[in-house]
Amino acid sequence: MFIWLSIAAGFLAAGLWLYAARIKVPTNISSGYGGRVVGIEEMAAGFKKQATWNSYAAVMTAVALGFQAIAQLTVT
Repeated sequence: MFIWLSIAAGFLAAGLWLYAARIKVPTNISSGYGGRVVGIEEMAAGFKKQATWNSYAAVMTAVALGFQAIAQLTVT
């Protein structure tokens, strides 16, 4: 049972990382009126969104590893 839970968590982690990789981070930074830099807020928001989804994927990877370890301990 724990092997199947590990596989499911691994696939979920892979899906979360694929989603995070597809998040677009705007890179169109330019200077606006009066020398003000524009585009930084959008770039920071994109990085924050990627970091959030990468964190979810890392947690699911740890869960998969935990299930795999339990599965190895329960094998007789």
